[in-house]
Amino acid sequence: MRRESLLLGFAVAVPVLYFGVMLVAASTWPGYSHVTQYVSELGGPDAKHPAIFNVGIVVMGAVCTLSAWGIFGAARTVGGRRVMSALAATCIALFGVAMMMGGLFPMPNPLHGGFGLGFAMVLAPLFLALALGGRGGALTVLLLGSFAFMIATMAVMMGVGHIVTRANVGLWQRLNALAMFPWLGVTGLALARRIGGPTA
Repeated sequence: MRRESLLLGFAVAVPVLYFGVMLVAASTWPGYSHVTQYVSELGGPDAKHPAIFNVGIVVMGAVCTLSAWGIFGAARTVGGRRVMSALAATCIALFGVAMMMGGLFPMPNPLHGGFGLGFAMVLAPLFLALALGGRGGALTVLLLGSFAFMIATMAVMMGVGHIVTRANVGLWQRLNALAMFPWLGVTGLALARRIGGPTA
């Protein structure tokens, strides 16, 4: 139980680390635009202090990967289905690996994309919602809403509707990040409360 609670704390830390690293790194680059520039540019060759972003993202990815096992254990503790819980945890872990690769291989390195493993995160809240079923309550609503939000923003980022341009790509990427990260932190808190962990 104590280990699960610690790992759920890692889940809570993931969005804090991601957005914190992004804001700190951006603050060291005068003229950097959150509207027109990709987040990964903060670790690229034009960044003033790329190590801030790259090291931070590696740490965040490692924390995310570890949090997956906390999500799995807590979901099982509250009665979640084993297979769906395992699939959700696997998706979260793969996303964490992709984030670590993103920091270890800064853009424009072809390995920066992590072989597309990050796309697995889109399915994580859906699998977790299916794992919890009727036991999820309001958390299930959040998970399904986050899944729909991720699908929508990812589709736009992939070119659906031709909405994304160089003038707004940064804005859309951050909207996608809002779909992709906060739900994990909220889920960590919610599951910690369910199992009575110290993060509750």
